[in-house]
Amino acid sequence: MKKMMMIFAVVGLAGCAFLSPARKPAVNVEVDWPAFIARHDMIWDTLPGDFDCGAFLGNGMLGATIYQDGGNRLRFEMGRADVTEHRRDNARLPIGGLVLTTTGKIESGTMRLDIWNAEVRGSIKTDKGSVTFHCFIHSSKMVMVADMETAAGENAAWSWDARPCVDRAPGKFAGDPPNPPNRLETDGKVSVCLQPRAAGGEFATAWTEVPNPNGQFHIVALSIADSFPGNSAKQTAVETVRKASDQLAPGSFHAFQQSHRDWWHAFYPKNLVSIPDPKLESFYWIQWYKLASASRPDSVPVDLLGPWFRKTGWPRIWWNLNIQTLYLPVYTGNRLELGESFVNFIDKKRDNFFRNGKEIWKFDDCATVPHTTDYEGLRGDGDCAPDYFVNPGDFTWALHNYYLHYRYTMDHTMITDQKKHAFYPLLKGCVNLYLKILKKGEDGKLHLPVLHSPEYGNAADNNYNLGLLRWGCQTLIDLNLRYRLNDPMVSTWEQTLKDLVPYPVDENGLSVGAGMPFKNPHRHWAHILMVHPLHIMTADNPSERELLNTSVLHWLKTGEDSTTTGDGIFGWSRAAAASLYATLGDGDNAIKQIHGHMADKRFVRPNTMYIEGDPVIECSIVLNRSLQDMLLQSWGDKIHVFPAIPAVWKETVFHDLRAEGAFLVSANRKDGTTEWVRIKSLAGEPCRVQAAFASEPKLQVNGKFVPLKPAVNGVYELPLVKGDEALLLTGGKPTPVAVKPVPVAPEDCNPFGD
Repeated sequence: MKKMMMIFAVVGLAGCAFLSPARKPAVNVEVDWPAFIARHDMIWDTLPGDFDCGAFLGNGMLGATIYQDGGNRLRFEMGRADVTEHRRDNARLPIGGLVLTTTGKIESGTMRLDIWNAEVRGSIKTDKGSVTFHCFIHSSKMVMVADMETAAGENAAWSWDARPCVDRAPGKFAGDPPNPPNRLETDGKVSVCLQPRAAGGEFATAWTEVPNPNGQFHIVALSIADSFPGNSAKQTAVETVRKASDQLAPGSFHAFQQSHRDWWHAFYPKNLVSIPDPKLESFYWIQWYKLASASRPDSVPVDLLGPWFRKTGWPRIWWNLNIQTLYLPVYTGNRLELGESFVNFIDKKRDNFFRNGKEIWKFDDCATVPHTTDYEGLRGDGDCAPDYFVNPGDFTWALHNYYLHYRYTMDHTMITDQKKHAFYPLLKGCVNLYLKILKKGEDGKLHLPVLHSPEYGNAADNNYNLGLLRWGCQTLIDLNLRYRLNDPMVSTWEQTLKDLVPYPVDENGLSVGAGMPFKNPHRHWAHILMVHPLHIMTADNPSERELLNTSVLHWLKTGEDSTTTGDGIFGWSRAAAASLYATLGDGDNAIKQIHGHMADKRFVRPNTMYIEGDPVIECSIVLNRSLQDMLLQSWGDKIHVFPAIPAVWKETVFHDLRAEGAFLVSANRKDGTTEWVRIKSLAGEPCRVQAAFASEPKLQVNGKFVPLKPAVNGVYELPLVKGDEALLLTGGKPTPVAVKPVPVAPEDCNPFGD
């Protein structure tokens, strides 16, 4: 059978917009969600012995990590994402942990992280008896609930163990007083650990215990609050605990617990990805659990720790890769609510990004960041952000994430309402900065001065900044054309693109910069960022395809040759490599890189946390984007379905992933071929779809077959009306198709934990 590759632009017929909204969907979702998600639960056959390998809970602000801490202690290490120093670098601060102390020595124990319910259950056997425990952090309330039941001669007890409140760089700055010691207090039946800060304000941990009359069952409610510059944290934490404890009685506990579960039960079924690779499928769903535990629209942006905490050298926001890659999966993954904490942060702190331009570069009307900032978007006056790493590209790259949020929602106000949304003014400020430092050379071209290429070195005309400048100028031009913004700078941006120096290249592909070949191991793909995620150099252009293949291969080979020395390719490098290969349509090499990421025990722990000396949670989360890039891509005003599927994957299904232009896309492969593709238009944008079918498909729009008109140059150019749903399928009649998970053997379930 001849295999056909076609490009389709699908539209509804006249009148489709007037069909009844009650029409049947094109896809029936046949998923037992509790059972499907349960096959990805993490299971520990022994209790984890340190923070890095523990079970984790969170609600976007409050976090807990559970692990054995000594011969008779189970520790629930607490974090809160907004508890910071409020001086110098305004870095994160340690808080402490709830501790379950057994009377006997722990001999064995097990745990299960139930990600469908976002709850941890476990059991402990001691030489005195046994303990069972259960814990969750409420999905929308700042409270953790933990209960335990003892048996035989075991009399375990709860207690609070505060960490010393020590700044990231204690004693480094003369005149900086240490934070005062914490104070243990009681407020009625509520215990409080109050921690004042030398810089002002306070944070407080409050908890209360509700024992059962028989003494064998104990439940504790715990909350952490922060206030600055005022001192209201104690009051807030105590009130939260009291409200929660009122709902811990047997008659009301179930409703309280169910209100927590309801959020998670609504979260997972928003879309489905199921593949014939059980370990990768589990990794993928665990990352969604992790990111949903770390982000909420009204929370602070997610840093390298998330809501969890342990001592780290990276206690703030890093802009040279980390924050961008953490949010990358939310767009195609159709979890845009998890990206709103980033967009809201950019909008709220816009003035500070312009302030950075003035303070760092001494220019007005320029926006930027140093390579790391606090949670106000500012540099701070400590030592986290040295001048050596400063370059205009980091913030420009971050704004690309904002742009993706716009493109996947087609919320036009994100561009037109510039009082509410900061994207356009800030991107213009980024490009303004570049324009002020560009110089015309003897060759007549515009050149960038020596700037930093992240984690490699300093070079003039470095490709990292050239790529981001090109993307920024072209995006501003395109937005002006679409929205008739009439910005007087359009002609300047157009001339800049015309005069800008080409990307430096050599026999090994894209160089780091002018006079700086790529010859040393380098975990960061900064010099080929224009391929992924910017997609301004693509394999669709035959003249660029060979250059891109050469560049990616040389980057990986140089790094892999040095992996044994501890340099070169890291796990997150392989996630980027997988996306690069997927962009080039190479599914076999993409999956090889993904497997290499998951198998890299230097960094990836059995609970999927990524530890590079210190936690960097985004480095595992970004692997979700790598898998998505194999299933669905939508750059270049085209939706490409199954663009990079490995030859060994005979069955693959996804439902309601999202594409640029605000389309929901579903597709199914069986026996190695695409059976059907479904597209729903949420915004009425032109819909151009590329997919490989075994035979030419038929077109169904809103439940009815319609003629598939001849394509022009292989492209059908009739856009869908907003709300239309199209189905491309080989054969069949106009009945809904079904979405079902790929079957998995029981022994292949639950590969993570320890």
